[in-house]
Amino acid sequence: MVSAGCRSRQPVDAGLAGAEFDSRREPMATASQQVRLVADLTMHVPRDTAGDLECGAASVVEGVDAVTGVEAVDVTDLRPRLNDLQIDATVTVAVETPADEDSEAAARAALADGFGVDAVERVRLDRAQGGAETPVLEHG
Repeated sequence: MVSAGCRSRQPVDAGLAGAEFDSRREPMATASQQVRLVADLTMHVPRDTAGDLECGAASVVEGVDAVTGVEAVDVTDLRPRLNDLQIDATVTVAVETPADEDSEAAARAALADGFGVDAVERVRLDRAQGGAETPVLEHG
């Protein structure tokens, strides 16, 4: 379990508070699903990250747009470098994926696009959490 001392990602204010309503700016509704998965990642953790190595790895994964939560981080290898720490870790995360796509492939692609993530290997869906794949209608 990711320790309680780790800072969690705060919602970002897009600067739309107080803006007048304009129907032309209303985003289209898209169906998405939240999947829980376990993946082996190779990533770079900054040396000046607050907390321990587990918190640093969790903050890198939380920085991925599609990730809605990090449940566990298990660091399996550590390679110190000049400006950061390259680690291999097994992570358990919740990822928001489009409902009309293969959830495992979409989650893999979303994680691979994350800043600081070098490689995504052995992605497997974790079906232990009931109801995690129920499609949700959201405004995008």
